[in-house]
Amino acid sequence: MYWVVSLILVIRRRIGVCLYILVFLKLNIILLYSYIVDGECELDIEFELKLDKDKVSEPIIIAGLPGMGLTGKQAVDYLIEEFKARKVGFIKAPFLSSPVITTNDGIVNDMMEELFTFYYSKLNGQDYVFFTGITQPPSPEWQHNLSKLVVNKLSDYEPRIIYTLAATPIYTYKWDVAVYGVATKPEILEDLKFYGVIPMAGEGVISGVNGLLIGYGKMNGINGVVLMGETYLTTGRDYIAPLALVRIMSRILDVEVDTSRLEKLALAFHEEISKALSKKKKQDDEGSLGYIS
Repeated sequence: MYWVVSLILVIRRRIGVCLYILVFLKLNIILLYSYIVDGECELDIEFELKLDKDKVSEPIIIAGLPGMGLTGKQAVDYLIEEFKARKVGFIKAPFLSSPVITTNDGIVNDMMEELFTFYYSKLNGQDYVFFTGITQPPSPEWQHNLSKLVVNKLSDYEPRIIYTLAATPIYTYKWDVAVYGVATKPEILEDLKFYGVIPMAGEGVISGVNGLLIGYGKMNGINGVVLMGETYLTTGRDYIAPLALVRIMSRILDVEVDTSRLEKLALAFHEEISKALSKKKKQDDEGSLGYIS
């Protein structure tokens, strides 16, 4: 009889814990949705974009946030430098960064608030707006919210097209990486082939803000393209994939871009990783030798 009572108490305790967890999750969901009214965020977001609508017309948007190999982020940063773009806006949202603090020699650094930035340049009569950041929002909800917010703000300028730069993984290292692409219209995808972009075949998924910007852009009637450079490094910093993206963007935009700085980084990276892979192969070969006594 005693063991029956004990079992009942254990079950009741476990049910109680489960109910507590369910109530806790429900409350958090309610709190999350209470922060969102008509698609706009009521949390502490500061959004600033200083672009004169009378002077900026049908800009080309180029965006890239951190992802595999930091590919898209590096490519956009390089284009910002080469286009001599000036900073015209930012988004401050400290709660969207990773839940960490950074230190230097035991001293806590200031919390980073300005996570996302906008840049503007005009070349050959064409307006360009660049969007980048130091992170991606940590939750799917805020990736959607951020993407929708950015697209809604940029829609006021009637963009010609949005390009987002990203990466797609490969599992065998190579120097001559390809660039794959998806587009919001078949004719745009067809045009990309002319510049050396390979259409992504079959069904696929593009995660994060780099994909969502195009999705929300399409909902707002804005053409869009995602370009993905092949990267062997899903973590860490790749230099070959960003170089491939910059070269493709130079052709698409018909703008001459000096890639020499990025080429030096890519070649140094190629030599380093080739040595590392060669050393690993040698070790694997030696470890696979068998002995008969």
